[in-house]
Amino acid sequence: MSARGLRFGRRNPRRRGRTGLAVMVLLAALWLVAASRVHVNASWSDGAWGYLVLPLFGQDPMRGDLVLFQPPDSVASRVPWLKTVRGVPGMEVAVGPDGTVLLDGAPVARAKRRALDGRPLETVAPGTIPPGRFHLHADHRDSHDSRYAEIGLVPRDRILGRALALPDIPWLGLEGPLVGPEDAAPSPVSVTILPNLTVGDVRAIDDPEAGR
Repeated sequence: MSARGLRFGRRNPRRRGRTGLAVMVLLAALWLVAASRVHVNASWSDGAWGYLVLPLFGQDPMRGDLVLFQPPDSVASRVPWLKTVRGVPGMEVAVGPDGTVLLDGAPVARAKRRALDGRPLETVAPGTIPPGRFHLHADHRDSHDSRYAEIGLVPRDRILGRALALPDIPWLGLEGPLVGPEDAAPSPVSVTILPNLTVGDVRAIDDPEAGR
């Protein structure tokens, strides 16, 4: 065999190795995409048009993580909500006389006493956040989140994954929130566009009832 043939033969294992690695990376990427979901934002109070939601892979979310979660059954929401993890197990929840909710002594948000329809709103109970529970929050002052007892400290098994904001795609008309505060809230709807791609109603991500 010629020297050229020997050199070619020695390269084949390396090429096969690189090809095998590329295939493994591609399969891992496809698996991650299949395990993830795209959540379209239909709430004007959030800045992005949509979010890529990655599974937690058995880990607990961390403080500061933006997560997608399924609200309590009592809320009767057809779509999950986006909130930020502000409190984790072991942190202390306190409530001030004016309804200000504090985590480890730091103010997080102020709870309203009544909804726009006049219903009384109960503030979350003070105490230590137990294992497997999380205090979820949104900066919007009308957010219906863990400051209220109806949402409370969210169980780990209702958190669907971490959410990453998707970049704007102007040529597809996907820029920022897809609705504005002037839009009237439609009837609740959850429409499957593609596998793992859903659209909720105007108030789905933030509040089941606007103005809370």
